[in-house]
Amino acid sequence: MNFNAAIGVRQSGIVVVLAIDDDELRSRTLRALDRIDRRFIPGMDFAAADVVICDHLPEADEPPIGSPVLVIGARPMIDEAVRRGYAGGLRPSFGDAKLHAAIEAVMHGLVCMDGGGEAVPTFDDEADAEPPLAELTVREAEVLRQLMTGASNKEIARRLDISVHTAKFHVASIAGKLGASGRTDAVARALRLARSMI
Repeated sequence: MNFNAAIGVRQSGIVVVLAIDDDELRSRTLRALDRIDRRFIPGMDFAAADVVICDHLPEADEPPIGSPVLVIGARPMIDEAVRRGYAGGLRPSFGDAKLHAAIEAVMHGLVCMDGGGEAVPTFDDEADAEPPLAELTVREAEVLRQLMTGASNKEIARRLDISVHTAKFHVASIAGKLGASGRTDAVARALRLARSMI
């Protein structure tokens, strides 16, 4: 991988800047980025970053990072990161596929919460809410984003360059995973779940 190109010249791809103090975790993350997707370009300039991955929460007096920030750490640190408005996080035991999905999710404006624990409800009335049934694939997340704009199956197909049949399949899969009765209910449930993670 050409790291120098990522530092000076903006290429077509997703620039990922690592602010990871732990050397072993940093090396493992770099190796995972190299293996999972050639579009992920390691960078060093926070101003040019599309996504920042760190292993600590920035101090209160540090300037905010303008890019989505994924935190790698224990669940309490991830919960705190989400409360502060970061894009979520992964536990240190993450695998290549999970890192890839997390980066793709935050690039689409979604919050990433590593499993293995219950989400902390933000509002009292959400304490009894049903937990998410299953994780959405990256493509399903793209389709859900289109659903949230009110797009029809034909519009989704055209925007994502897929067939109408495939768009219908993804909409049905999303509704099933969210336990929704249809498109509108799926959007409403997704919004409730997203609100509970903010």
